[in-house]
Amino acid sequence: MAAILKDANVFGLSWLGNGATIKQTPLLIMLLMCGNSPPTVMSIFYCTEHMSTGEKKDATFIMEQFKEKVADFDEMTQLIDCFFFDSASKVQTAGTILCATFPIAMCFHGGKHVLSLFFSNLSKLKPIQVSLSRFSLIMSNSIALLLFRHLC
Repeated sequence: MAAILKDANVFGLSWLGNGATIKQTPLLIMLLMCGNSPPTVMSIFYCTEHMSTGEKKDATFIMEQFKEKVADFDEMTQLIDCFFFDSASKVQTAGTILCATFPIAMCFHGGKHVLSLFFSNLSKLKPIQVSLSRFSLIMSNSIALLLFRHLC
């Protein structure tokens, strides 16, 4: 851990998180990295007890677990510069909440969900919505015209 914190004031600290289920055991995996070291597993939280009471691995739960662990490394909230989450949008919501707590941090989409989350966010932009609706109208009119020509 000393190696990670050695240059944290230069490179900042990045947290990586993933919700996983291995052999029916729900987990929350937390890794920490700095510019001078590879990602290091800092915590594997077993969520079985939490979920057995009917709770879920929702954004609030994930945020609380991370916030507690992150505070151990950055009490002054000056070293954490980003969070990477490789999971669904509920985990991205947890990252957004964490960024409010750690004001210089940003949250990024990680790995396998990056494209779907990126395009989901992109499709919410008004210019994209207008373009897509116009494209749909053009395509439906073109298909109708082709069918009409084919039938006549």
